[in-house]
Amino acid sequence: TIEERVNGCMERSMNGKSIPLDSEEMKAFVTYIHFLSKGIAVGAKVEGQGLPNFTPPNRRANPQAGETVYANNCASCHGVDGAGLRNGKPGEAKGYTFPALWGKDTFNTGAGMNRLLTASAYIKTNMPLGTVHGSPKLTDDEAYDVAAYILSKPRPVKPNLDKDFPARWNKPVDAAFGPYVDGSSADQHKYGPFQPIMENMKKVKKDMGK
Repeated sequence: TIEERVNGCMERSMNGKSIPLDSEEMKAFVTYIHFLSKGIAVGAKVEGQGLPNFTPPNRRANPQAGETVYANNCASCHGVDGAGLRNGKPGEAKGYTFPALWGKDTFNTGAGMNRLLTASAYIKTNMPLGTVHGSPKLTDDEAYDVAAYILSKPRPVKPNLDKDFPARWNKPVDAAFGPYVDGSSADQHKYGPFQPIMENMKKVKKDMGK
């Protein structure tokens, strides 16, 4: 349901708590989403929706190279320490001008952004500040490596991730937590190369009749 998706974002991307389904806050979220959908047919594609497919370089991502990309393109907004730019003091709930990318006030290990291919696609499409849709400033290699650098940093841990994706054959190849059914290591699922995992998963699905 929409409510479940909202709470998934709250618990993972925001590293917070779920919102009661009958709360005013949840009603506001759902109402706003319905407002944004007004006049759009169910299943229709909207310009700018989602992220484009990202084909990763056929190699392990290099967090060390990503550190240089981060220093040159990201640190001016998100900080050398990745702490972002907070509005007000801790506890005032005024949010951020630029969000934290690692540390205790960022997305946790269960968030979609904690997956390298998702983070790479988002960064390539939207970052650094001033990037416009369809005109990326970073190369695929730069986006791939800087995403790896960011994801190499500490962040809150979401428990019980082993219960995510009970249909293991549908688990994203860049989900950096077990269990896995393809025989690849946790490091490879986190940093690549992903092409061998993709090929292995094709064989696994074929053998399972999926």
